[in-house]
Amino acid sequence: MKKAFVITFILLVIISFSACVQKEPTPQALIEEIEDVDKYSYSIEYHQETQFSNVTIYSRGGFNYDREEAFWESKVIRKEITYINETILGDFMYFSYAIEKNGNVIQKGSGNTTIQEYFEKLKDNLMPGIETPEDLKYQMLKGADLSRNPLYYLKDILKNTTNFEVARGDGLYLIGFNFTRQYESPMPENVSENLKDYFETIRWIETTRGFARLWVKDNLPIKGEIHATKFIERPGLNMTSTIEISAKFEITYDYKRPEWIKKVIE
Repeated sequence: MKKAFVITFILLVIISFSACVQKEPTPQALIEEIEDVDKYSYSIEYHQETQFSNVTIYSRGGFNYDREEAFWESKVIRKEITYINETILGDFMYFSYAIEKNGNVIQKGSGNTTIQEYFEKLKDNLMPGIETPEDLKYQMLKGADLSRNPLYYLKDILKNTTNFEVARGDGLYLIGFNFTRQYESPMPENVSENLKDYFETIRWIETTRGFARLWVKDNLPIKGEIHATKFIERPGLNMTSTIEISAKFEITYDYKRPEWIKKVIE
């Protein structure tokens, strides 16, 4: 009798634990799980179309947040093809590139710098909110950039979802939802009246509306597709432009340095 009770109790614990683990995902639950990730790798196929040009990016990369380390390997296709390798290792940065046209390499180069030096070069043209080298490092490691950091892009769009739907599959969940992102360029502080009209003409409002489909396992996305339209309004000029975006990506929760990084730091 006692043995039967013990077995029954163990089964109840297992069932309860399984139910907890397999709990249906919600936007907030996914955001919290993403925030707890200490390392991940990805591959992505990204397409961007405007009235004037098309860009396709094939990229893979990885992040180790405990070591403040990341890398990106990209193939960017426009009229020419650009191959780019980049890494950030703490405060050290390295990049290399090669531009190919008609099957021939027409330009290539490489270089290294520090976060501090990089910040000093860019500080007059950085996004609002990036005021220190640490802010810049955070943006590079955890910025919501679909082609360079799909996991943190997902975290961002999960904050404003509609029509969030979940279907359970074989050991995973399929999730679909609509999302909206909006950014409005701020007016600089302490601007004189004479310059306000000028800044009003260059002010822009960026609104992205789209649909995402995710495959989720163990409460984390492992695969996804995104289709979106980005509207860029310039009220002062009475102009609006659009960008069509689509992407397919896969994510794993591990990290391995590529061989070229090992050679860089030797």
